[in-house]
Amino acid sequence: MFGSVIAKPHMRIAMLTLMLSAPLFSSAYQPIQQQVRALAIEAQVQMKGIKFNPASLTIAVGTTVIWTNFDTEPHNVAITDGPELWVSAEQKKGQTSQFTFTKPGTYKYYCEFHPGMDAILTVAAPTGSPPAAPSASQTFKETGKTVRGKFLEYWQTRGGLAQQGFPISEEMQERSDTDNKVYTVQYFERAVFEMHPENQPPYDVLLSLVGNFNYTQKYPNGAPNQTASASPDVQTFKETRKHLGGRFLEYWKANGGLAQQGFPISEEFMEKNELDGKTYRVQYFERTVFEMHPENKPPYDVLLSQLGAFRYKAKSAAFPKPTTGIYATGSLSSNPQAYSLLAGPHAAAGVNLWIYDQDPAPVVGWVNDLGVKWALHQLSWYHIEPQKGVYKWDIIDPAVDVLYKAGVKIILNPVHSPTWASDIAPGFPNDPADFAHFMTLVAQRYKGKVAGYTIWNEENLARESGKFVVAARYAELLKAGYNAIKAVDPQAIVIIGALTPTGVNDPYKAVDDVLFLRRLYAYNSGELKGYFDGLGAHPGSNANPPDTMWPDKPGPGPGWNSHSSFYFRRIEQLRQVMLDNGDAQKQMWLTEFGWASTDKPAPGFEYAAQTTEQEQADYIGKAFRMGRDQYSWMGPMLLFGLNFSLPNVSTDPTDERIGWSILRRDGSKRPAYFAVQDYVAGK
Repeated sequence: MFGSVIAKPHMRIAMLTLMLSAPLFSSAYQPIQQQVRALAIEAQVQMKGIKFNPASLTIAVGTTVIWTNFDTEPHNVAITDGPELWVSAEQKKGQTSQFTFTKPGTYKYYCEFHPGMDAILTVAAPTGSPPAAPSASQTFKETGKTVRGKFLEYWQTRGGLAQQGFPISEEMQERSDTDNKVYTVQYFERAVFEMHPENQPPYDVLLSLVGNFNYTQKYPNGAPNQTASASPDVQTFKETRKHLGGRFLEYWKANGGLAQQGFPISEEFMEKNELDGKTYRVQYFERTVFEMHPENKPPYDVLLSQLGAFRYKAKSAAFPKPTTGIYATGSLSSNPQAYSLLAGPHAAAGVNLWIYDQDPAPVVGWVNDLGVKWALHQLSWYHIEPQKGVYKWDIIDPAVDVLYKAGVKIILNPVHSPTWASDIAPGFPNDPADFAHFMTLVAQRYKGKVAGYTIWNEENLARESGKFVVAARYAELLKAGYNAIKAVDPQAIVIIGALTPTGVNDPYKAVDDVLFLRRLYAYNSGELKGYFDGLGAHPGSNANPPDTMWPDKPGPGPGWNSHSSFYFRRIEQLRQVMLDNGDAQKQMWLTEFGWASTDKPAPGFEYAAQTTEQEQADYIGKAFRMGRDQYSWMGPMLLFGLNFSLPNVSTDPTDERIGWSILRRDGSKRPAYFAVQDYVAGK
């Protein structure tokens, strides 16, 4: 009834017992036992003869589709269109991947390794069921924070603003003070939500025990002058030997009781409020604090203390944001090793530069003159390790040493596989382990000198990735690079290689950067979130001023103004993908941006003739200020470029990089050079 498949779908009925038990004051809800009957439906799809078989399939919601590779060629599954996206890892012969479809609709997918190998899958909703609601999110203008998915559902059904308050953080990874495990959390004024995917709903979202934490920190020997409630309806809790009665008991029962508030951990006592300086009768619970406000009419005579805000303020104070250098945000990576999530100074100015095989002194002189403290330098793997195990560090050592001594924070950009490591060199290596070995040596050599790394460059372009664009291969490359670097230098920031802005969707040429980023987030159901500290971006520009955007405020043209990928503000669309995937706590770094200006543009860069040198300067200055004033999530902004116009860098006078530089070919300074100086000086 669900369409034809190679092997008849079979049902497995299993009895699952969910034991949600935990000691008092744990993050988990108190002892609960549930019997859950799980109905699992499976459908098989073969990858054989460079085809999916069946190529068209209809299944029911809840079905798990299993793809098996029977070919010697590698395959994978990339859902490109549908209610939810998913990208599997590379599958070699005999390997399988699987995905459970929970949302009805039509799904189109293909193999990234063989772009002509595609299929379609229809997920039918149960008869009479309402249409599936889209994944919800809500951004609160009062705090600028976004609540999404399970956390939003919990907020809406557990008292909303009155009970939880406004969100005061984005989702983040945090190690629990209770059980030392890492959870996805989000701070609200009056609570902290914790995600527990190991629990069945509705216990997959729990409240952190901020009441318990605050009480033991504030009153290690117990609060003084406590008085047990003398109300006739008083209830004694044997678990804590505390009493609850009167209006506090009424409020507790009416607002979630044990699940929402937890057990009482104190009796009633008088306490001075840290916000207004007044003294109120309070009672502490595992997850909150009740305050009595007799000046208010019921039900507002009992209010919740803003423990979430107090806790977040204390956490933020422990992780200050310096104006220079890499710093820990206070959040953790979702990587299995739970490394500290790192960031850089907000909208700090930097430049791309080139010091291979040349005297570094002039370049350092320009950097010092500009006043910038950040620089990106390419790290060509095939130049450094042309033969396996043979290294030419002398190519890059002088650049690293001189910039480090000048106090410049260096970001290295490893790219270009050597021919011994790749059949599609300079594209992705055959084996990510070779790249991991190289990055281990790099991190060991430059630990303490290099601030971070951005892994590969414009990997949504076929000429950068290899024969065609494959998100799955880049995902494994990123994982390998991240793990290698962090194992040696956990304080080095790792940035996703910036995508090129494009609206093209031909995997033999390029894949739209917004779509490609969605695929990266969809890889192995969100696995990659744990393998980068920040997102790299190369915004468009062409001849469009930085505040313009298609279609509402298009650039002047002619040409290169009819798609959002031609604009600096393309970064806003990339940022939205981060928000949609719960990654708002991370920064975006512009590892290249700028405007080209030349009267002799290279083929494909004709728009550079439409921008004067003064317009180039104006646009660059405005873009820096937009990053500083409009984008709170902006990390360092690394302009392209400083010295690429010089004959000892671009030997070909038609090289497209010449027009992007802020130095002329004779070494004189363009107006854009002074625009950077002005921004650094705060003008």
